[in-house]
Amino acid sequence: MRSLLQIFGRSVERRAVVAGAAVSTGTALVAGVAAGSLVAERTTAAYAVNGLLLLGMIAGGAVAAARASEHHLLSSVLSSGPVMALAVVVQIIRRFGSGEAVAALGLPLVMLLAASLATLGGVLAGMARQRRRSLLDPHPEPRRRRRH
Repeated sequence: MRSLLQIFGRSVERRAVVAGAAVSTGTALVAGVAAGSLVAERTTAAYAVNGLLLLGMIAGGAVAAARASEHHLLSSVLSSGPVMALAVVVQIIRRFGSGEAVAALGLPLVMLLAASLATLGGVLAGMARQRRRSLLDPHPEPRRRRRH
């Protein structure tokens, strides 16, 4: 029996969400927190760290969507949840720990960006997952209807 989560009346596989969240959170911890604290702002290395963060979020969404048997996009969006929680912690530390100014819209924008990138990963995984049928295929498989 599959381990399922009930979200918005939909059954989502827990293993798919956890696998995607591990990829995106691992990338955020390594690239964002560890490497991001070592590089200066507005340098080439800082842009490379940001690129790694973006790719990590896309990869996490793609892994979640690829491992899910149904509701691929919901699985990919849910995989960005731990990164959102990590963003809240980092913003709180920046605000109260070092006293840096934190923009009021910084946190909501980071959350929207994380969900959007994970969704993009889910869309890309869904596109890659589709099997393209050829007219020259001697034994085409019949298309299966999706159950709702």
